[in-house]
Amino acid sequence: MQVEQISELTQTLETMMQRIETGEDIMEQLEGIDVLSQALAPTAPKMLLHYLERKSYTKALEFLRAL
Repeated sequence: MQVEQISELTQTLETMMQRIETGEDIMEQLEGIDVLSQALAPTAPKMLLHYLERKSYTKALEFLRAL
């Protein structure tokens, strides 16, 4: 797994969660998550990919924080 991409994915998910709480637009974050998910797909843990594919972003963020 690429450490830099994992860090960026974690930050993007955190930003998205904050924006959801404040009612802000999250399209930019959703697009970023898709791009990062595709880039990480070959080496990412299967459980992380499962969460991202299912759009379970809270679970994906919890998983990343536990790494």
